Amino acid sequence: MRILLQLGCALAVFLSASAAADSSVWRISKGAQQLYIAGTVHLLPPEQFPLPDEFTKAYQQADVLVFETDVRQLETPQGMQLLMQHAMYNDGRKLNQVLSATTFKQLQQFATAQGVDLKALNGFKPDFVLLTLMQVALQKAGMAGEGVDMYFLNKAVAESKPLHFLETVEQQLSILLNVSAANEDVFVQQNLAQLSELEQQLTQIISAWRSGNTEELSELAMAFTDTAEGKQFYQALLVQRNQNWIPQLKQMLATKEVELVLVGALHLAGDSNVLELLQQQGYQVTKL
Repeated sequence: MRILLQLGCALAVFLSASAAADSSVWRISKGAQQLYIAGTVHLLPPEQFPLPDEFTKAYQQADVLVFETDVRQLETPQGMQLLMQHAMYNDGRKLNQVLSATTFKQLQQFATAQGVDLKALNGFKPDFVLLTLMQVALQKAGMAGEGVDMYFLNKAVAESKPLHFLETVEQQLSILLNVSAANEDVFVQQNLAQLSELEQQLTQIISAWRSGNTEELSELAMAFTDTAEGKQFYQALLVQRNQNWIPQLKQMLATKEVELVLVGALHLAGDSNVLELLQQQGYQVTKL
């Protein structure tokens, strides 16, 4: 489940932050250089808007908006083709062949409970299948909605603010839909174990995000690293991408423009998170 939150799924919560609470927005600076970086959730129900004031303040100060990737491309025929290329096995394998009989049966039972026919997804990788099932579960629970990223993307487009993206769509799909490679059974088992507590998990994460509780977010980010496979998933989904982004962020900090960088909240928590890596580079990190 926590792994899937990094796959672009998630989130709802019914707990508001108090006026004195911290936020999930930071100012990064060194001398006159500065940018803002904000942790986001990718799906958020309408009742969670408006966002905390710190997001609005950072947006108003920003000359450029920076996102993980341009999700609008997934709505194009070319984007859909790319998605299918990365979501499906291209060597003839099937999900019921890759997974053990026990794991496949458990996945099938969960899919059936969500009203999804797993036979239709048998040619897809478990990463995509679990992502799909989680999104269905969120929709059934009334917990899906426009996320923080899409809210600001639409706002920036409407106001003609320049946009920048840390990853191409193909780069992101290549990473996010291949996490389970060579460890498919473990990946599915870990996530199925969490899916039974979906609403509780999402509420906990969004509560921590909205109130800027980085300690709790760190615990959530690191919770699945107690196995070798979990550490591998964490490295691929978070650490490697965080490290890849640092040179780009340093280039942005060297320009006169002020950027607002919006990335998933767990990229800003746990070991080797973006904020920690920037501090190691000598930048000052100040929470709003």
